[in-house]
Amino acid sequence: MTTVRRRHAGDLVDPDAIVARLRDEGHTVGTTRRRILEAVRAKQRAFTADELADTLDDVHVATVYRTLGLLEEIGVVRHVHLSHGPAIYERTAISSDLRHLVCEICGRHVAVPKRVFDSARRTLARDYDFVLDGSHFAIVGRCRTCVDDAESTPDV
Repeated sequence: MTTVRRRHAGDLVDPDAIVARLRDEGHTVGTTRRRILEAVRAKQRAFTADELADTLDDVHVATVYRTLGLLEEIGVVRHVHLSHGPAIYERTAISSDLRHLVCEICGRHVAVPKRVFDSARRTLARDYDFVLDGSHFAIVGRCRTCVDDAESTPDV
């Protein structure tokens, strides 16, 4: 498995600074990449690459994926695997302190502050010499509604 080492861009939100960083990394930034960058900057919530591509006329989804990959490398966005289905992307300036929960029954997705996992993070480090990241994959479980529905359903 290849691991991409991501740089932390801090609050790299200025479009000119993002373009400069991409160019410093040896990438060209034409009209299409600028359009994708502006579409990403307009997002206030998580999105899939397909959802982003749907907002951009005449931009192929493969170009969107490639550009999102570059933006992830420089720390502007990150992707998270919720469960089955496509990954979601988030602007790091908005989401760096969030972690994700997803219901394995209904697919409901909830973003929570990463501090919710502080106790587990400390226990894993202390007892297992393991540092929890938690930013790449969602924590899978069951939401309250699905738990309540399962408890009210008689066994057959």
